[in-house]
Amino acid sequence: MIRKIALTSVAALALVTITAQAEGMKCGQGKCGGAMKSTQKAGKGMLSNSKCTWKNKRVSVTLVKHLPNLMLIISKHENDPKLALTAEQKEKLAAARKERMPLMNKYKEEAMRLKKEIARESLSGSAQSKLKEKVEKLAKVSTDATMLKLRCIDETKAILTPAQMDYIMSIRKAYLEKRAAKRAQRKAARAAAKQQAAQQ
Repeated sequence: MIRKIALTSVAALALVTITAQAEGMKCGQGKCGGAMKSTQKAGKGMLSNSKCTWKNKRVSVTLVKHLPNLMLIISKHENDPKLALTAEQKEKLAAARKERMPLMNKYKEEAMRLKKEIARESLSGSAQSKLKEKVEKLAKVSTDATMLKLRCIDETKAILTPAQMDYIMSIRKAYLEKRAAKRAQRKAARAAAKQQAAQQ
């Protein structure tokens, strides 16, 4: 029942928002410019061998936007003495990443394809009823990707010790606080600029 409600909700949300995304779907045609190119550098550790491509790196595919990306944090800190990963843990994490990343990339690519098709067809005059099947496929892709992400979190937690998990979550918390501070600064700067422009 919950899964059916989730699929229905995603389908409805996709129909409402998909047209607004149409102009943002030009990357597949090479029109997105440098801002969308990946600047992520490959790490030197064994956990960094599998990477998302620039085409799907920014595609939001899970139903829950802010699920923690534990593997990304670990890959950046795998040689951190405070994290203190053992050789066995590194091997298990690398194997899990090698298995899951291709699946997540597949979901992202499928989601991108469906979003582009729905946006393009909605703008070309296709009726909502004709797009329903593709929207439902998109909802299923999002549901499957979310479950994969949740499984990834559970498996990663099973590999790490409680102390290691606490350290990883502290890194994530610090990152989120820093990002929130930057957003607040940008918002304040925009407000100040707007006020200054109004006074001139």
